[in-house]
Amino acid sequence: MSLKKSLFAGVAALLATFTLASSGTAHAQSQQADLKNAKLVIAYQDPAFPALIRKSGVVDGTPYQIEWVLLTGPAANLSALYAGRIDLGHMGDTSLTIEQANARTDWTKDSTPLRIVAGWRNAYSKDYPPEITALRTSSGITSVQAIKGHKFGYNYGGYNHAQYLATLVKAGLSEKDVQPIKFADGATSAAGFNAGQVDVYSGALGPVLPTIRSGAGHVLLSDRDTKIPALNVWTTTSANLKDPAKVAALQDFFSRMSGYWSWHDAHKDEVIGILKDTLKISDERAAFEYQVRSGSFVKFDKGLLGEEQNIADILYDGHAIRKKVKVDVEYDPRFNAAQKAIWPIPSRD
Repeated sequence: MSLKKSLFAGVAALLATFTLASSGTAHAQSQQADLKNAKLVIAYQDPAFPALIRKSGVVDGTPYQIEWVLLTGPAANLSALYAGRIDLGHMGDTSLTIEQANARTDWTKDSTPLRIVAGWRNAYSKDYPPEITALRTSSGITSVQAIKGHKFGYNYGGYNHAQYLATLVKAGLSEKDVQPIKFADGATSAAGFNAGQVDVYSGALGPVLPTIRSGAGHVLLSDRDTKIPALNVWTTTSANLKDPAKVAALQDFFSRMSGYWSWHDAHKDEVIGILKDTLKISDERAAFEYQVRSGSFVKFDKGLLGEEQNIADILYDGHAIRKKVKVDVEYDPRFNAAQKAIWPIPSRD
């Protein structure tokens, strides 16, 4: 069932907040008049990205308040959005595809409760895939079909969930053919794989990098194998998109954020230091995260929407989701220009 009714009670406990720059000199007097009482509450799933944004200075001096909240996992972000507690929720690009497929009523352009308003990822690279399915070497699994009967770890929502479902489709299996282990978020799912609690894992490569590099695990599939675009996205409510002050604040925020990616590229040592400090990770993991967290905003046009519809159709045709969905109702392209968004996604291969 949809998360809309199931997770409201836990939202307040999950809202661990920390604030970035709030008020300052506005770009123009008219903008300040419109936005001086506005506030954006923005969620992210780890503390590193907000810390990097603070250090980059790209949102210094906004004529509206920015409050960051830490919400681990797409489920918590979806719940907080439905409850009206945040303005932007951080999740993977296929989150709303899964949410739409689980909804009791069909989503249309007029009835869609949530919309994706920003997406970004690193360039395609075989060395730095953001999304994988991995195997424990001790499991003896030699092919995707051989995952049958094994414990398979994933977390609800987001592209980790879609990677799990797409892996089942590629194997010609259903959830009844494996032992699915659903974790609260990607970090706990990765910890379960690292500890040997599951044989198969779908999620980010970074958290399981030590297991892969040690030879205790290996990558079976990447996002390119499963055809998932694998964008990080920010999602807002349709109600926010009807609020002129919220829309104006989002336009300004995304315009400022468009400058972050060049700062990231130009300050490698600084970025790696912040990643190590905020995430408490090794040098090797931090160097990987520096690469996989680079990139730019991605343009919401027919190219991206075609890829998103393709993975939605793959999941439906493979009986991994119960309804055929139309992904175009999930995306709002009005901020493309402010974001300096690009398409296609570059490739380093």
